[in-house]
Amino acid sequence: MDKIFISIRGVAEKLGVSEKTIYRMVSDNQIPFAVKIGGQWRFKADEVVDWIDSQRPGAAAPRKKTDYRISLVEALENGAVLYRIHGGNRDEIIDELLAAHPYSANFDARRIKISLLSRESVASSSMDGIAWMWPDPALPVYLEKSMVILAFLENPVDFRALDSRRTELLFLVLPANNTELAILERKLWRLSMSAVFLKGIREQLTRKKLLEFIAVQEALFFKQGPSA
Repeated sequence: MDKIFISIRGVAEKLGVSEKTIYRMVSDNQIPFAVKIGGQWRFKADEVVDWIDSQRPGAAAPRKKTDYRISLVEALENGAVLYRIHGGNRDEIIDELLAAHPYSANFDARRIKISLLSRESVASSSMDGIAWMWPDPALPVYLEKSMVILAFLENPVDFRALDSRRTELLFLVLPANNTELAILERKLWRLSMSAVFLKGIREQLTRKKLLEFIAVQEALFFKQGPSA
């Protein structure tokens, strides 16, 4: 039996997370090849072991050089602004976003999705119709350069938000390292408190006008950081 199946505990140990996290991920259908045997979850070893190993924390090293002046506009230019994203649920939305990523270097869509859903399984990042998504620190994912994807959904989707409001748009942050993630996270957090910023984002301006608008809003709140 042990040679054929991996237990919840085995998956948790390989991923470096708690068993509770694995249970949440299984409940949300975030981990493939899960089957119930005798009332307990098991994972087919011959189908899932490579997948488990690919999710192990530290599989991708962060970029050592940090851009302390990273701006939201720059990260969006590295990433994308996407309109009319289709999908009937959160998983489908994420799949479509990752399928439309701007470049492929060091981009493991499956690993990114697992990390995103791991964080979402703790508590939805969506509030007031906007999701603010980035990888789970327990399952870090790093790219060659930090990017932000801003996506407008074709129809509001249930992201299991605490306020029960369906998600209409989302910001997805995919960092090069933890410092740049923290910088972009804090900038988005501050901008999210601005009624002017939220109103402008919801208008779904063209990409050029949207970046110009965000650049102006960003300049109102933030000064240039120290040189890298």
